[in-house]
Amino acid sequence: MLEDLSEKGWAEWRAGMKLLAAQPNVVSKTSALGTFIHRNDPAHIEAIVRESVAIFGADRTLFGSNFPIEKIWTSYEELVDAHADAAAKLDEADARKLMHDTATRIYRLA
Repeated sequence: MLEDLSEKGWAEWRAGMKLLAAQPNVVSKTSALGTFIHRNDPAHIEAIVRESVAIFGADRTLFGSNFPIEKIWTSYEELVDAHADAAAKLDEADARKLMHDTATRIYRLA
């Protein structure tokens, strides 16, 4: 989880994520992104989604809501909308993987 939002904190988070991504059995779930900032921040979500997909690829990154914990600072609809808007900045195939296909595969829902 990205706790330190300073430039150094982002660099350390990226380095850690790259170490995790080097392990073929690790998947990144973009959830609980408001935990340390105590709000639903679409720009923050977009930045983490973009970086996570860049590091892990859309085949190994999936959306997660962290509900009901995040209802302390946002609604489910607003949270999903923020993640969907971030996904919409990706190409269509990667957006579908992030919001649906990767979770379906990883959790064996198909």
